[in-house]
Amino acid sequence: MEQNQAHAEVPAAPHDGGIAAQLMAPDPGVMIWVWVVFTVLLVLLHKFAWKPILKAVAEREAKLSESLSKADEAAAKAAAIEADHDRILGEAKAQAQNILNEQRDFAAKFRAQAESEAKESAEKIVSQAQAQIEAASEQARSALRHEAAELSVKIAEKILRSELEGAKAEGFADRMLSETAKN
Repeated sequence: MEQNQAHAEVPAAPHDGGIAAQLMAPDPGVMIWVWVVFTVLLVLLHKFAWKPILKAVAEREAKLSESLSKADEAAAKAAAIEADHDRILGEAKAQAQNILNEQRDFAAKFRAQAESEAKESAEKIVSQAQAQIEAASEQARSALRHEAAELSVKIAEKILRSELEGAKAEGFADRMLSETAKN
């Protein structure tokens, strides 16, 4: 309870507006000092702070402008390099395509030449084989004729021997030999 009484004994502030009213009331002496301090502060700021601040801002602006121009130059160089790269890449692709086309043409010509040579070689082998077959056939015919002639001679000899026995056969054989020798 004593605490409640202590709060109650606090004297009430006068109702003349309090501290806020005193601060808002115009006092000519304070106003003059505020204007003097403001003017001195303004002169000091102008002399010592604004010039360095404006100089720093101007330097910063110059650096930013320079950085922007360098960035523009770098972008232009990058664009030029990219265009050059694209041009070189296009040329390389065109050159690669030309090489591929040349190789395809060469392969086609080589294939055609190989086919032609193979055909000629096959025709040559076939003609040689035909010539060998004909030669072998002719040789076989000749051998067959020779054997047929020998066989005919043997058969004729046997027939003649059987018909001409004795003295007639010797005279006939001699005549035939002399006639054959003349031919």
